Amino acid sequence: MRKYLNMLSLLAFLLAQNAYSKEEKLCSAMDTFVESVGPDKSKSIEFHTAWGHNFKGVAEEAIFAKRCIHQDDESAKNVCKYLMEHGAIEFSGTNFKNTLECLSPKTTIDALVQFEDASVSMTYGTDERGAIVDLSLKSNAEIDGMVLKIEVQGY
Repeated sequence: MRKYLNMLSLLAFLLAQNAYSKEEKLCSAMDTFVESVGPDKSKSIEFHTAWGHNFKGVAEEAIFAKRCIHQDDESAKNVCKYLMEHGAIEFSGTNFKNTLECLSPKTTIDALVQFEDASVSMTYGTDERGAIVDLSLKSNAEIDGMVLKIEVQGY
């Protein structure tokens, strides 16, 4: 019995470490992306998801669909790579919540809070050098899915 409990404890620890590692990777990629935006420059990322079907206009049947638009920017590609591998599809508001917590590390959102349609604007960096980040999650009828949009304007 003790061996069984030790195995369960180890499994719980490893799962927690893996979840922490995933969040850390998102935050690292997100920080690099935002910090890469110079003064008077802008960049954006869009993460599209659809649950229960493919995107509107795509003939191939699917249980879900996802894609990420990164404007061919290297730092944006890294965020997209993370989202494509680990981003939530059915509960796409989780991506909004995780991104918000990465960009505002003192912000903690209860696990039971779900986002369906949300937007927030925040500053990132210092008063002398940083960026204004607009983060939004919206339903999009053109694709019949959800769009997480991260827009960054450097100053």
